[in-house]
Amino acid sequence: MTRVVASGLALFVFMLLVGGATEAVAQTAPGASAASMRHFWHVFAAYAVAWLLILGWLFSVARRIGRLERRLDR
Repeated sequence: MTRVVASGLALFVFMLLVGGATEAVAQTAPGASAASMRHFWHVFAAYAVAWLLILGWLFSVARRIGRLERRLDR
């Protein structure tokens, strides 16, 4: 179970790093301004909700695997 949680956490951190690098590139792009990105707030909100759902699912799967391991050990 701990491997699943550790893998999920590593994936989450990796995605945060990739997202930060992508944001830095987007800020240096010619013609990109904060005002032009205001129209896309719903995309960022949906992205955050999707990540919360994925992390919740990962936590749920890890708990179920842990329960299954305990039942098999009995």
